[in-house]
Amino acid sequence: MLKLDSKNGIILTGVLSVVFAIVYLALMDDYFWRYGSYDLGIHVSVLQILGSVCLVIGAIKEKYKLFVPWMITCGFFLYLMVFLGVVLMVNDNWIFVPVMVVPFTAYLSYALFSVQKAFDRMRKDEPPSYTNLDGKKDFISHI
Repeated sequence: MLKLDSKNGIILTGVLSVVFAIVYLALMDDYFWRYGSYDLGIHVSVLQILGSVCLVIGAIKEKYKLFVPWMITCGFFLYLMVFLGVVLMVNDNWIFVPVMVVPFTAYLSYALFSVQKAFDRMRKDEPPSYTNLDGKKDFISHI
């Protein structure tokens, strides 16, 4: 089974995040524009695509600091999905809630948790930058 906090799992998460954002953008013109989240949806989806590109590059190059943009944009995208689910339920358009909103939100929530675990693990594995300082032997006290 593929663990989402592994390198391949993080790459898969980045690719699926791009797919989710593109699906949202494709369906938004026909279904979601009348619910008031049109501009917000466009901006958050584009940010999600850019954050996903950073996530994939960070996973490939093993640069954990590139995970942060995706984690931030994923939070915004999760907010957008929850907002969309509530608005669709209020407006009696139930078909998209179990088909799109719930699976996207569930997967991205679990993926966000997994990427956070990988981020913490990679951050703890990297030695602190101050351990390589050789300048201490050349330091002369003013006293």
